[in-house]
Amino acid sequence: MDIDLSKYSGMIHLALGGGICFFTMYVLVSVSTMGLRLILHYFNSLGLLAFTESMNATSLFILGTAYIPSGFFGGLYTGYRIKENLRITFLFPALIGFAGLVILRFLSGYTSFSILNLQQEFLIPILGNVVGSYLGGYAMNWEIEEIEKTTGTIEFDMSQVEP
Repeated sequence: MDIDLSKYSGMIHLALGGGICFFTMYVLVSVSTMGLRLILHYFNSLGLLAFTESMNATSLFILGTAYIPSGFFGGLYTGYRIKENLRITFLFPALIGFAGLVILRFLSGYTSFSILNLQQEFLIPILGNVVGSYLGGYAMNWEIEEIEKTTGTIEFDMSQVEP
């Protein structure tokens, strides 16, 4: 029984790109959160985390250090392997990585669906992953499509022009 994997290669590469996105997101979220706490502890400013404005700043910090780079790495792999239907293709690694993170957070008890912070738990990670995935994917497929120019002629009626 021989299985032809060539017709499934696109889906396999999408899943691998999503796995890369998930793994790097898991590592970078942990490292960036602990790194931020270490920086605040070093400057004796750990009390800043008590304010709500600092939670927004923390979300933006993790967006820039974890979510966008993880989507970028997943998009790099996917863009390197898949060359067709790019607009829809780069959405899948980001969604796979995000779904894996949400499932892992729910199973580990980090996220509870009874108390939801939609912005910090769902909106920022998915947007960061999608933006990063498109950036990484198009970095690998930076082909410029030339637009065919139509050559038309413009005719002037010289009888209407006064000398």
